[in-house]
Amino acid sequence: MVRVGARLTCMKHDETRAGTATTTGQQTQVPRPVGAPAAVTESLFLVPTRHLVALRDVLRSGEDPEGAAVELGAAAATEGIGWSELLRDVEDVCRSVSGSLPPYELVRAMSIAWTETAIHDAYETSCEDPLTGLASAAHLRSRLDDAYRLAERSGVLASDTAAFVVVEVSGGVGPDMGLLRSLSMLVIADALRTCFDGDETIARLGEHRAVALVRRSDAIRGYRALREVLDRSADVPATRVWVEGLPATSGAATRLLGELGRGSTASGLG
Repeated sequence: MVRVGARLTCMKHDETRAGTATTTGQQTQVPRPVGAPAAVTESLFLVPTRHLVALRDVLRSGEDPEGAAVELGAAAATEGIGWSELLRDVEDVCRSVSGSLPPYELVRAMSIAWTETAIHDAYETSCEDPLTGLASAAHLRSRLDDAYRLAERSGVLASDTAAFVVVEVSGGVGPDMGLLRSLSMLVIADALRTCFDGDETIARLGEHRAVALVRRSDAIRGYRALREVLDRSADVPATRVWVEGLPATSGAATRLLGELGRGSTASGLG
């Protein structure tokens, strides 16, 4: 399992299961925590039991599950629980109550809460975005500083040797736009890796932008290739792609990253 918050690759899940499991014949059973309902813990991985119980009770009562779903999604992300593990346990809870899969509204609310919390935690503690696997803004700033130091030692300007290729998910507003943008960013991340498969640094900036730090001489070629890949994709809404030139100093470049992350408009290469 990969921890969502700190992105620590570990065997916590396997060790937990191996350390607590008891074998009977060909089947392996995980002991139930004291006081936990069987339907909730039967396939429990690392999802906090109290939140699964709360969701189960809301579903049984027929109340709106959105609040419980948001709390569950945020708690799972904080605990470093992956989306697939969370969804599997929630599916089991829903089947135990209604015999069917979770309703769309529940999954949407839970996924938005999980994504927003995971992104916030990852930006604080990691060099990698948990949703897309792209570099974080903090890691990109570090690589950007390296580029400026290298340019200074070589007696050239970083603005003459490097540039950004930026892609933005466009779209309107609405209750589903947050989820749509998050899902679109997965496709955009794959497209960026396809077009920039060398030593470029590819990072996510904010909720709906990603950027590649590339050699200036490769920027236009990369822009055209990325535009072509995205135009062929039916899995993303409208996107904007442009080349953003670097400023003269490292400090100005850091400010530019902040502006791009907040959604400022493009300037393009001069």
